[in-house]
Amino acid sequence: MKMRFFSVLVLGVAIASFAQTGLMGGSDGIHQINTRTLGKAQVIVGTGGNITLDPWALSRGGVFYDDGERKHLQHLKISATGNFFGAIGVSEYVDIGAALNINYDRSYADGYWEATGNIRQGDLDLWTKVRAPFIKDSSIFNLAGQFELYLPVGVRSIGMRPRHAWYIRGRGETHPYTANEVVLGATAITTVDLARVNVPLRWNANLGFIYARDGANTLVYGTGIDWDVFTWATPFVEFSGEFRVEDNGIPIDIMEDPMLLTPGLRLHLPWHLELAGGIDFSVRMLRNRYNLDKEMKNTNLYTVGYTDQKGYRKTYGYTPTVTYALTGLLTWSFGIAQKAPERVCPAGLPAPDTLVKVDTLFRVDTVVVSDTVKDADADGVIDSLDMCPGTQAGVEVDSVGCARDFDKDGVVDLMDKCPNTPADVAVGRDGCPLDFDGDGVPDYQDMCPNTRPGTGVDTLGCDMDEDKDGVSDNRDQCPLTPAGAPVDTTGCPMDSDKDSVPDYQDKCPNSLRGVKVDKVGCPVNKKEDLDKLKKGINFKSGSTILTKASYKTLDDIVYLMQKFADVSLEIQGHTDNVGKDEYNENLSQGRAQSVVDYMIKKGITVDRLRAVGHGPHKPIADNKTKKGRAKNRRVELVPFYQDE
Repeated sequence: MKMRFFSVLVLGVAIASFAQTGLMGGSDGIHQINTRTLGKAQVIVGTGGNITLDPWALSRGGVFYDDGERKHLQHLKISATGNFFGAIGVSEYVDIGAALNINYDRSYADGYWEATGNIRQGDLDLWTKVRAPFIKDSSIFNLAGQFELYLPVGVRSIGMRPRHAWYIRGRGETHPYTANEVVLGATAITTVDLARVNVPLRWNANLGFIYARDGANTLVYGTGIDWDVFTWATPFVEFSGEFRVEDNGIPIDIMEDPMLLTPGLRLHLPWHLELAGGIDFSVRMLRNRYNLDKEMKNTNLYTVGYTDQKGYRKTYGYTPTVTYALTGLLTWSFGIAQKAPERVCPAGLPAPDTLVKVDTLFRVDTVVVSDTVKDADADGVIDSLDMCPGTQAGVEVDSVGCARDFDKDGVVDLMDKCPNTPADVAVGRDGCPLDFDGDGVPDYQDMCPNTRPGTGVDTLGCDMDEDKDGVSDNRDQCPLTPAGAPVDTTGCPMDSDKDSVPDYQDKCPNSLRGVKVDKVGCPVNKKEDLDKLKKGINFKSGSTILTKASYKTLDDIVYLMQKFADVSLEIQGHTDNVGKDEYNENLSQGRAQSVVDYMIKKGITVDRLRAVGHGPHKPIADNKTKKGRAKNRRVELVPFYQDE
C-alpha cells in the first residue's frame, strides 16, 4: 500500500510540476524567454516543473542539521519545483501574466502522508512583457522588456534548497520557498529569427536584474537555440542561470549559483497545445569533475538555515541547483472572442433586408458595403477569418488564409519543389524527400542509405554490381566475371592455388605453387599432382598401419616437399559412417598421424606438417552404398603456406 501511494505521489508531482520555477508560458523551449507577444485578447495557460531523486539537490553533501543534530539524507530523495501560470495579451505589443510556484522536498518527513503535506506554494510572480513597437514584424531581429513583481506568499520554515539565488540571506534566515519580501525585477530580451530568411533557426537571449532589499541582488540570464527542423517538433538547447552580485553572508561565486544546461524537444500538438521536455544538467558538476564530495570542504562557507514551526533550527549546505533533473512544460493557448462591430449601411444602398449578409459583410454585386473590412496581406481572406494574417504576397492560400500545402509535408506549395511527395515521407526545406547519401534515390526508397559520394547506384540506391558477384562496380577489378564464379574482395575470380587458373575452371584447385599446370589447372607431371598421389595412400583394414604399397607414394610426396621448400601439408583423415563416431574420429586422426610420422622420418620438419582427423563428418559420397563408403574412406592432402 505504501509503495502504491509513493508511486502515485511521484507521478502526481511529475505531472503537476513540469517546468523550472519562473517559467511563464513562453513559446520557445522550456527556460527561454523570447520577444514574441501573444497578440490582443490571446490567452495562454499551463503548468511546468522539474523533478529529481538526487539527494545532492537538497544539501551540500546530503547532510543537514536538525537543531544541532547531524543527519544524512537517504540515497534517493525527491525534490520537485513547478508552477501554474497564465497570461493574456492586452495589445499587440503588451502581455501581462502571473505564475504561482509549487515546491516539494521530501527531506525529513516521517512517512508518506506527512511527505504529502510538505507540498507548499512559493512566491507569486506578476509580470509584464512589452515588445518594441518600432520594429517591423518581418524583421529577423526583435527586442522586448519584461518587468516582474514577486509577492511573498510562499510558505516559510519548510523544505530545503532555496529556489532562487535572491532568497539567500547568509546573516539571517533563508527560506527555501520564499524571499519573505517583495522583490522587483527587470529583464532585457532579444530574438534573432532566421526563419524570416528561410533558415529554420531562432536564437533568444535575456539579461536581467533582481532587486531584493534583504536578500541578495541577483543577475538573471539565459540563451537558447531552437531548430524548427520539423513542423511538429522543435529541438532546442538552452543555457540559463542566476548570479548573486551581493555578498550578504555567502561568498560571491558564479559557479555557486544556479547555472543549467538543458537540451530538449518541444512538440507542437493539435488544439494549440505545446508539450516540451528536457533534462537539466547543473554546470556546477564540471567544477568538481563529478567528484561531489569536494563540496563538503566548503560547507561552512555556504551554510544557510531557518527556524521551523516547532522552534527547531534547520541548517544545511546551500546547493543552487539539482545535479540533474527531468524537466518539462505543458501549455494551451486560445483567443477570447470579441463582439463584432455593428455595420451601418451606407446611404444610397438598398435596405439591409435586401442585402446578402456574409458574417459581418454586406455585399451588393461586387461592392463591399463596409470599408472597415480589411485584408492586410491581400490574400483574398479578410483579416477576421484569416488564420495566417502575414502570408507573403502572391502565395496561394486556402479558405482560412494559410499557404496551401497540397502534399501535407509541411512545406507550402510556393516553396515546394516536389509538390507530390507521398504521405509521411521526411522532406527537406525545399519539400523534396531527404536523400542522406546524395545518390539520387530518396531515403524512403533507398535500401543502402550510406552509399559513398560519387558511387553509381541502382534503382534501390545500392552500389551498381553489373556482374552480380557481390563486389560493387567501383571496386570491381574484374567487372565481367561469369555468373556464379566465386570472387575475392577485388571482384576477380578466386585462384586458391595461385596457378593462374581461376577456381571455377580449375580441375586441380590444390596444385602446389611453382608446379607447371595445364589449361585446366592440373599439374603436367603426374608425380606433382597431389590429387593423384593421395590415391596411393592406403591402410590395413580397421588399422592405422600403412600398407607397404603406400611407401612409394609417400616418398614421391616427400621429394615434392623437398623440391618446393615453401609448401606445408595438412594431412586429413576421413572415414565412412559405419561404427561409432568416436571410433571413426580416432581412427581418422591416427591414420593422418601415421602419414605425418612417416614423412618426418624421411626428413620433413614438424612445422611443415599437421594431422587432422575428421572421421565421418565430411563425406564426399553417399554412405548408403558400398561404392560411396569406399570413396569416403580417404586421405586428403591440403597444401598451406607459412606466409598466408
